[in-house]
Parts: sequence; structure tokens; C-alpha cells
Amino acid sequence: MPIWNDPPQPAQAAPPGVTDTSAQGSITRYAMENHTHASKARKQIVVMGSAATTYTWTYPTAFGAGVTPVVSGIVQVPAGNQDLFNVQVLGTPTNTQCQFQINRVSAGLLSLLLGALSINPTPIAATLHMIALEP
Repeated sequence: MPIWNDPPQPAQAAPPGVTDTSAQGSITRYAMENHTHASKARKQIVVMGSAATTYTWTYPTAFGAGVTPVVSGIVQVPAGNQDLFNVQVLGTPTNTQCQFQINRVSAGLLSLLLGALSINPTPIAATLHMIALEP
């Protein structure tokens, strides 16, 4: 166990939640065990009720004014599914919501003969996993 000539002092404020740079400050301090960090991520999983082509996600907690988050979505499908799902971000996300476009693509017999994939409008039980991160 080290012996301190100058023991660390208590933190004066909560540290930043996430930073892309190194630690700030040069004074050795400690944080109380009950401190928290502001979340820079919003996450949610929703069950799509039908073969929706768009889904508007309102974040559980808005980001600060003027923040344009980095968003992503992916579809979870039942085991054995052979179709592909494409999830795209429509427009520019805001600090309160974003919109996803979801397309189901199948490789059926006709599309194999024509050498192309086709949009499949048949409903499927699928789940959309979404995440938004403050840049």
C-alpha cells in the first residue's frame, strides 16, 4: 500500500461522462462512491407490429439542444430467416428523434431468374434494436 505525502482530495465536480481526449486536470482527486456520469447513449429495443417501412424513434431522454447524435439500427429476425433487412437513417437525426427506413429483401425464384433481389412486403415478426450516441 503506497504512502502518500499529499493524500488525494475529494473531487469538486463530477467527471465528464465520455471524452475522446485524455483526462483533464493535474490535481490528484478521488470521487465519492455514489457519483454518476451523464449518459451519452440512448438505447431501445422495439417489436415492429407489421412490415413497417419506416419507424420514428423518439429517444427516451432528449440530447442537449443542437446535438446531432450518431444513430444506428439493426433488425433481429427469427432463427432460420433467409431474408435480408436493410435499415437506413432517413434525413438528419435531431436531438429528440430520428427516423429509420426498413426494407425486407428476398431472393425468391423469380429474382434468381432475373438476377436481382426483390422487396418483400410480407409481414414478419421482427425486433428493431436502436442506439444513438452523442458525438
